[in-house]
Amino acid sequence: MSTNLTSETEKTIISLGHAFDGYAYAGKVWNTPEAEIHTVLGQRLMQVQESGRLFLNASDNFATNFYLHRSFHHWGWLPAAKSAEWYTMLFFYLHLYRITVPQAQRHESHTIWANRPIGAAETAAAEIRQILRRG
Repeated sequence: MSTNLTSETEKTIISLGHAFDGYAYAGKVWNTPEAEIHTVLGQRLMQVQESGRLFLNASDNFATNFYLHRSFHHWGWLPAAKSAEWYTMLFFYLHLYRITVPQAQRHESHTIWANRPIGAAETAAAEIRQILRRG
């Protein structure tokens, strides 16, 4: 499936999606029992996709973005361009990429995001904005 994004932008988006441990956050902060974490994160993702509104709390958005990226991991690919998941992925990225991932919720994969090439986050954001402008 084509995302219409460069491979470098795809890598940058993925690294941010994997930087936050959404499972641990849902368990600790939302007090979600382990057996219900997938359901709760799925409901939050659906809420964002249906309303088009992100949460007021950045960590809630990081957790939901994490869950979205876990879905991609299970699918084995990123969503096709202009699908609901694609737009959600881009909106989360543009909202979160300049926000520091909270230390307490950093996933072990956070090091990939932290060690990304200088300028990669802004380059990806610029590419996303250009694609969204073109429609």
